[in-house]
Amino acid sequence: MAKQQASVSTRHIGLELERHRHAAGMNLEQVGKKLGLSAATMSRTENGKRAPSSEEVASILTVLGVTGSERERLIEQARSDHSSGLLTTDLNAQSRTYQGLERTATSITNFELVLVPGLAQTVDYAHAVISTLQFHESDSEIEARVARRISRQAIFTRKQLPELNFIVTEVGLRLPIGGPRVMTSQVRHLVDLSERPQINIRIVPAGVAAHPGLTGSFALMSFSDSVIVCVESRTCGMFLDDPRQVEFHKLTAEKLLEIALDEQESRRLMLSIARDHDRE
Repeated sequence: MAKQQASVSTRHIGLELERHRHAAGMNLEQVGKKLGLSAATMSRTENGKRAPSSEEVASILTVLGVTGSERERLIEQARSDHSSGLLTTDLNAQSRTYQGLERTATSITNFELVLVPGLAQTVDYAHAVISTLQFHESDSEIEARVARRISRQAIFTRKQLPELNFIVTEVGLRLPIGGPRVMTSQVRHLVDLSERPQINIRIVPAGVAAHPGLTGSFALMSFSDSVIVCVESRTCGMFLDDPRQVEFHKLTAEKLLEIALDEQESRRLMLSIARDHDRE
């Protein structure tokens, strides 16, 4: 009998089961038929609307031919406490979960302390950031990471674009990441994005020396039934759904928006920053 509690852990399991189903070349009806479940039930499981038991996850993975450590990881995840959020040190799993949540969110608020939000990065800027942070990886691994990051921008082609709120700092936009040419193009790209409906870009000016975002970047992803906070580090990712943690990050975002420039002022400042980079 499947548990009925929905959580970020449940969403993570659903996203991973969907990935393995696609890899196996099977549709929902085919998998459900082998398990005695309807396609609708399988769909709710993959969409995170229904929390499967560890036994059910094991059965699904058997049908999909998933073995080894990946099988054990997902079964153990299904056994875990679904009320405590999700911490993953598997950076590939972290990236997949983040992108899966991003694809299905109705609104996203992303604060970045010194970088441009991943969804708004140009190819050259993304390459400069990733090659710097992932210095221990090969060129091919870095190129693959860049490609995955840019592929996330397919979200902009969705028929119903989620509400996107990007809060960035002037200090971050003035950092010469990748050099003046890369930054000129990147900041102009932000200006272009800011002119699109559903995309709101706000700049925290450099004159604001202290603000609630000094402790680091985060993203708030809203869904029809919940809100999830995503916090990433170099070696792990946290996906939080505890109401107190969610409320704290909501308040932090509200405070940042209060001190940030409005949309028009932010656009004017970005144009000025782009000109400054272009002159360097």
